[in-house]
Amino acid sequence: MRAVAPSLVVVLVVVAGCTGTLAEVRSGPATIPEAALSPVGYIHGNTTEVPLTYPLGVGPVSRDVTVYVWVSGYSRTVTDASGANDTAALLVVSSPNRRVEGQSVNPFTQLSNRGVVSELFEVVAAADNTTGGVVDGVSANVTEIARFEEQRAQNRTVLGQRVEVVTYAATVQVDTAAATSAVTTPADASDDGGTTQTLLVHLMAVEHGEDVVFAMGVHGEEMDEAATIAALMEAIEHETTGEA
Repeated sequence: MRAVAPSLVVVLVVVAGCTGTLAEVRSGPATIPEAALSPVGYIHGNTTEVPLTYPLGVGPVSRDVTVYVWVSGYSRTVTDASGANDTAALLVVSSPNRRVEGQSVNPFTQLSNRGVVSELFEVVAAADNTTGGVVDGVSANVTEIARFEEQRAQNRTVLGQRVEVVTYAATVQVDTAAATSAVTTPADASDDGGTTQTLLVHLMAVEHGEDVVFAMGVHGEEMDEAATIAALMEAIEHETTGEA
């Protein structure tokens, strides 16, 4: 599998104290300007800061570290020939790219591309709990990625760097009892009452300043959004927290 997530260049964070929360580390927000969204019919849903707290092992014990990531959501909905609505969604997530006492605090560091996509869906769920919804078109209740196959890749320039935008075909299971929004795509009921959906996922990651910026586009197979989503990724702007 082609690796989208970059090898991380990190900056040591010196933390004082030995009890309670080890560190709180923040990223700078990454967004797409309205000038890039309007011509292709995308709208901005929300931009919010989401805290992710998890244990980080330091010596013989683990202490909590809280990482604040920024999540921005964008979407476009069209009506197909049958009268049904088809939605494409784009998430832009910035995560701190630092080390605390020798360990990376980036929650995406050791993940495969499939793992990054799964984690991004979880970040959407956390953001929705905070704001009531980041963007129409992305389910906050994906419980499993059953299939994840690379389809193609294209080179783009994002934040001044040449990156690959990789497209995957994915089959996901959604908890419909808890879901508040979902990509509009044909779905089949599963044995546990949820649904399965077949999606195309476009994934990109780039280091910028002291953060890593991820972008994930999601839509049904019947939509042809790869070029548009990749062009929107090229328009991403990021507020750096250090030197780029």
